[in-house]
Amino acid sequence: MPGLNAAFSSLSLTSNTRRKEEWMDPEMWGKLPEPIMETILSYLPLPYLLPMRTVCKKWNYLLQTSSFLSTQRHLTVQCSSYVLTYNEPAFSAFSFFQQGPELYYLRSSSLYCPVSKNWFNMSLDCLPIRDFYITSVGGGLLCFVAHNGPQAATHREVVLGVCNPATRTWRILPRWGGSKAYNMPHFVAMVVDNFRRSYKIILIDHDRLATRTYDSVRMVWTKSDDVPSRHNFPYYDRCPSQAVFRGNTLVCSTQCKTGISSYDMDTCVWESYHVSLPNMLSNVHLVQHHNRILMISRVMKAKYEGSDRVQISELDPEGLRVATTLSDVPLGPSKQFLDHFKVCEYNSVDDSEGLCFISVTTGERWLYDLEERFWHILPSSPGSKTKSMAAYGGFSVHLRVDVQP
Repeated sequence: MPGLNAAFSSLSLTSNTRRKEEWMDPEMWGKLPEPIMETILSYLPLPYLLPMRTVCKKWNYLLQTSSFLSTQRHLTVQCSSYVLTYNEPAFSAFSFFQQGPELYYLRSSSLYCPVSKNWFNMSLDCLPIRDFYITSVGGGLLCFVAHNGPQAATHREVVLGVCNPATRTWRILPRWGGSKAYNMPHFVAMVVDNFRRSYKIILIDHDRLATRTYDSVRMVWTKSDDVPSRHNFPYYDRCPSQAVFRGNTLVCSTQCKTGISSYDMDTCVWESYHVSLPNMLSNVHLVQHHNRILMISRVMKAKYEGSDRVQISELDPEGLRVATTLSDVPLGPSKQFLDHFKVCEYNSVDDSEGLCFISVTTGERWLYDLEERFWHILPSSPGSKTKSMAAYGGFSVHLRVDVQP
């Protein structure tokens, strides 16, 4: 082993307080007893720990054992979820509103840890496919849709895949229609069973004629001819799906404001609901946090005029028709910020409930603490400090090494 270089390739600390890279004596490090070496490594937070797997085969094996991971979780302050934001070159801003963000720039995106309040560089350059879109996130896995084949080709096959950003492993799933697909699916959502270490993917074809479900245990697709009506179709704009799961039922917002659709994965039946809210709102965002389904939206002054106020309500998990409005949200982001924003969950040091609002036009990020009812601005990520880059969104991710695609 030639030595340990502190420069990480896929995940690296980008804080201004980063120390100068130092080399350690390979002979001294190689002679350390294994119990001492394991203890030293177990104090590293997960974003530091993951790149260490590339040092040698011995470390790669050690860092994946259940005993070591259990020790590391007890000794190190853990962050249950990170905020992952992706950047686009500023010159592609027009194409974003025309076609949606091409998330292959996620190869150089940023990962924010609410516990340490540090930014990390995160890369998905392990994927051999260039043009891919993150469609759903859950349980430490990312589900993506990609164009397979030469970029200059007139017709390229559309494939669906799943990857683990922590272990940098990935897998292309079987074709969902039995033959090659050349059109993007209309809707994709994924649910991960952490206990069984498995996942299911719900997909609606581009022609809106069928709903398909992939089971990672059986490794097969099943088809249902039931789809929601056009008016109650799931809201989807080539960004990670904001669908949430209540037991074995998928719940998502629709193209109709304050509309909710649910899909029972046991009966393969879609149902639609209308949730009555006291104010005129823009499209509703759904966020699942601490087993609660939260509805977040901007309050509108008139039909096409938005205000600088946000309303947060909690959806009744049983009937799905009743929502309880939480305490008034104080003023925070500007009207310009709220013109185009995404929202995801975040967990602070004391595991309090919070939301991260991300502007798709300015790149600003605001954190809102649901318990303290307090806004504060998230420090800028390294990629958004340059004028040539603009942040277009983000989502909450979990880093797990015990679940595989």
